Amino acid sequence: MSQNGPSTPPGPPGPTLPDPHTRRGVRWTIIGVVISTAIALISLYLQAQQSRGDQPDPPDTTSSGPAVPVRSPAGESPRTAPSGPPPAGTPGPADSSPEPRSGPDDGLTTAEHDLRDSLNTDQWSRESCSHTVWQGATAALYCTVTTVDLYGVTGTGKASVAMYATKTDRDSVFQTYAGGLPEGDCEAQVNVRGSWSENNTGQAAGDVVCFLSTTGQYVFLCSYYDRPALVQITGPDQASLTAWWHTLEPVFTD
Repeated sequence: MSQNGPSTPPGPPGPTLPDPHTRRGVRWTIIGVVISTAIALISLYLQAQQSRGDQPDPPDTTSSGPAVPVRSPAGESPRTAPSGPPPAGTPGPADSSPEPRSGPDDGLTTAEHDLRDSLNTDQWSRESCSHTVWQGATAALYCTVTTVDLYGVTGTGKASVAMYATKTDRDSVFQTYAGGLPEGDCEAQVNVRGSWSENNTGQAAGDVVCFLSTTGQYVFLCSYYDRPALVQITGPDQASLTAWWHTLEPVFTD
């Protein structure tokens, strides 16, 4: 038998479950947005790098090239006069020492033989003469010279002699030393220019410049009026050099 009672009303409806297909679509949408954003950022980065690579590198303003060496004058030159070519007997860029050049016997050229043969053999030792370098000279020698003064005292030293093709050529070299110096008396002054005379005549025989060189040596550089020649002597003491200079004549005997 069955019991017949009042009927039970239905309960409230349960929650609506989402559609699994809808959830999956949202997820792919988010992933797509992320990927699109990443691609856009990568594209912008590559464009920026490409744009930067087309530009030249900036110059390096902090580096500097090697310093250009400044050439300093070589040889004897007045401390107050313009620098010039090295005088005879002084080591220079092209002649570190007065070494003879190769030749048939003594290493001298024909012009140097002629110059040597014109020297006073009573004072100039021909065997000692060796080749040296003077700018523009046709012949240049560096020789041992021995003189005797009025008191019979012997003095020996080195002297240089150079011969030029013309007096104009000689004077251009002489003026590199004398041109910047005032007129004066080489007997009592230094760094002056003037004229010199043969002891036995008293007549001016040439020009002279006397100076204290940059190497600390006193220098007498003499020219001749009768020939395109230069003669130079040097020494550490002015008084002794001046006294020896007075005994150094005649230089030429031809």
